[in-house]
Amino acid sequence: MAVTAIDLNLESDELVFYSGQRIKGALVVQISLPIIIAGIEVRFRGAARAKWNETVQNGPHRTDIEHEKEEIYFDDRFCLWGRVNSQNRWDTRETLQRGRHAFPFQYRVPGAIPCSFEGPDAHVRYTVQGIIVRYDGEHITCRKVLTVLRDFDPRKENPDKLAIPPELPLEDHAERAISSVCCRPGRVSCSLAIMKRAFVPGEILRADIHVQNSSIRKSSIVSLQLKQMLIYGGVHSRTLLLCNEKVCESLRPGQHRLWSNFPLRLPSTCPSKLYMCKVLDVKYCIAIEATFPDTVLYAAVPVTIATVPETSCCPFKWIYKLSERPIISEDENVDSFIHGCSKNIDMEFRPMYKYYEDLKDYRKDRETVLRLRQSPGVKRRREKAKCLPAAKATVVKLLPDESVHYNSFA
Repeated sequence: MAVTAIDLNLESDELVFYSGQRIKGALVVQISLPIIIAGIEVRFRGAARAKWNETVQNGPHRTDIEHEKEEIYFDDRFCLWGRVNSQNRWDTRETLQRGRHAFPFQYRVPGAIPCSFEGPDAHVRYTVQGIIVRYDGEHITCRKVLTVLRDFDPRKENPDKLAIPPELPLEDHAERAISSVCCRPGRVSCSLAIMKRAFVPGEILRADIHVQNSSIRKSSIVSLQLKQMLIYGGVHSRTLLLCNEKVCESLRPGQHRLWSNFPLRLPSTCPSKLYMCKVLDVKYCIAIEATFPDTVLYAAVPVTIATVPETSCCPFKWIYKLSERPIISEDENVDSFIHGCSKNIDMEFRPMYKYYEDLKDYRKDRETVLRLRQSPGVKRRREKAKCLPAAKATVVKLLPDESVHYNSFA
């Protein structure tokens, strides 16, 4: 072949861009022999697509209906070399000489588009494609899949919804009676509570978990889970398990246990909101699943996955990290899931999202310094607090004009 290599070189090695950002790069072609072509073009495309099945029961007859919905955000083509007439047809025959050729280009990503997403039989995908247009034979192409991100700060959109008073945690409770042949029924229960609703990938979520086994039979595994709920076309829903952390192996008959601030680090995943997308909707929940004989207790609370941490948290370090693959259930297999996520040449593609490797909470760090046994000024502040009968706080906070110096520790 005359064309020995064709590639798209972009300025961003990670292929991560934000809506409204400019993409700069070049289409690089290596030619071993002169070749006659119509021209060279580059194509930028962004679209959302979802496919799902619906079963309709009409008496004894059952019909399976396949639905497919697509939404195109942009599909732009630009001529890099050659000439196109007013009917968008190539009207030139150009000779591309032997050697290495680079055709630079730049493109501004539209602003009002959702971020990238890959799921089973659904995606929001953005691509850039370089094309050598030939008169005879198939066109020679190369393509790269891009990750397009958009920051999501739910506090700016729903500040009242995210504000949870300390005395009113976000919680859920499940309870059920387990019957026995020779004894009276026993009751089993589980409850889950978290103190805030919005989190960012990489942040450690802390949950209060209470499980009680008042039956005469031993329970099985208790686990804390992060689940992703996908809504296709506003009518069909599917739930994926993203994270599954084992809380305990089992509970004996009559035993009840309480875990306070049980940690769960959130994986790299898509934000909760896909802006301007009518094909897909993404939601999340934190769930506690307790397995008992003949029943499974399930309690869940909704959470919001954002990209901007709280103002009281300082991002120590963040990176772009590949999205986590969902945990495959027993009725699925990895090959079918990957095939549903990304078909053809994009089978292994996963978007990259902003991931916070370490978050420092200024409030907690400040209280920790004051709790040190030989921290300077603690004794004086405690004596001062005793003189104030209305002061019931267990943690003493610094005044605006005071500070703690580490070099003065004993």
